[in-house]
Amino acid sequence: MTLVVKPDGNLNKTSNETISVATITSLMSSYSYMTSSAISLTFRKSKTDWTSIYVATCVCFIGSVQYSLYFASMWPYLQTIDPTATENFCGLIIAIYNLAQMFASPIIGTWSNKIQSSVPPLYVSLTLMIVGNFIYFFAPILPFPFTKKWVLLIARAISGFGSANVSLLKAYACAASTSGDRSKAIAYVTGGVSIGLSMGPAFQLLFTPLGASRISLGNHVKINTFTAPALVGNVMLVFAMILVKKYFIEKHIGVPRQRDMEKYDKLPPYDRVASSVCYFTRFCQMFVMTNLESIGTPLAMTMFAWNRATVVRNVAIAQALQAFCTLTTHVIYIKFDIGKKINSKQTLYFAAGGLIVFYMATYPWPFSGGQLVVFNNNDVYAANGTELAGCNTDYFSWCHDLSPINVWVFYGSFVLILGICYSTFNISLNTLFSKIIGPRPQAAQQGWLQVSGGAAKFVGPIIISSLYTDHGPRWPWNVELILMGFTLVMWLILRHRMVPLRIPESFATYQDPHDPDL
Repeated sequence: MTLVVKPDGNLNKTSNETISVATITSLMSSYSYMTSSAISLTFRKSKTDWTSIYVATCVCFIGSVQYSLYFASMWPYLQTIDPTATENFCGLIIAIYNLAQMFASPIIGTWSNKIQSSVPPLYVSLTLMIVGNFIYFFAPILPFPFTKKWVLLIARAISGFGSANVSLLKAYACAASTSGDRSKAIAYVTGGVSIGLSMGPAFQLLFTPLGASRISLGNHVKINTFTAPALVGNVMLVFAMILVKKYFIEKHIGVPRQRDMEKYDKLPPYDRVASSVCYFTRFCQMFVMTNLESIGTPLAMTMFAWNRATVVRNVAIAQALQAFCTLTTHVIYIKFDIGKKINSKQTLYFAAGGLIVFYMATYPWPFSGGQLVVFNNNDVYAANGTELAGCNTDYFSWCHDLSPINVWVFYGSFVLILGICYSTFNISLNTLFSKIIGPRPQAAQQGWLQVSGGAAKFVGPIIISSLYTDHGPRWPWNVELILMGFTLVMWLILRHRMVPLRIPESFATYQDPHDPDL
């Protein structure tokens, strides 16, 4: 059909039918809109599958409990089954868990991206954690050709490989949520991690009444304060498997489909500098928190002259109260949808500043006065088996030079400041990191973020335990203050690059236009 342009600006077919230029322009605009919006049509009709997000949160909680459940009881258990073990070796056992996690996280993430599913890696990781817990429980009787401290190290290494599922589930929360729900979905999953880490030692309160030798299963195997966590941990892991089997249905609505990516535009590469800052920040955050994980129990026994039973009970109570603060923080964040109202960088500044305040408030300042309760090896021999509490001057050279920290200031700050700031730090960092990477499969990148934290949790206990043994708590505190101060300054300098990925117009619905981080 032939169209003729008339002087009046209209198009005329040879049949003398007239079509206005405005009409054609309108039709072309409508077609352009439909083309650019086609990719987002499905996304607009989709909703976040909150059931799968809730399951991911529960599995993250259970997995994180497997790490922190042993903090209060591991050192006394280690001393019981192998008297040759030292504080440094206890730090190594804590570190090996994180080293295994560090190696497994990118492998799990790459595997998940390749098969485009999270379920098989989840089952493998949960099974590994169950095996590790059984080895931990039966450590006194397993016929390994080395001392029992090495058996515990092997057990925690296997469990550490299984713990790599945390990064997998964080990546899934990003892929399974709409742009408007993303910060809330990440808050749920990171909340599961944070609350699990806080609640783990608190569960120890349930096992304290068992004592050191309550239920015997043989000459050397007992269900007691030290071994019951492994059994309860396995019950929780089996429950996690049931949840995944029945209720975890994968829906990747927050990520463009591959055929859409090929048909329309491609997402631009994410800012490598910004992602590297997030990796380094994660390292510093976990290094700082590892301080209390690795030396918290020995520090309390030395600083406050608590025996083994007392330190297990008191640390568990403090962890329970901190977990309540962590839970309250996440509930407030989710209930009021803070992620839609406050910039993630601002919340991270607040959290980093809070961690600095904690270490300043609990620093053993020379002017604080007082003396530690001390004893030596001669006192140990004279006690004839009775447990002595305090600082052993034949083992620590700094006992007479250190002023004790006020127990109420220490644990008050531990509960309130860390309970609020650690969870806030987690939410803000993970939320902003997911936005920097953009709406693409993130299992591999989340795996490397987990590697950064795992690296800190591996080297942290070794460095902190050595510094504590040689110099007391002052130098560990100095290192933590320097690291967190450097992190805060780095974010302030690079704040203009720490923003979400700028994505093409055709993928606009994968980004909330009202996002406060933009």
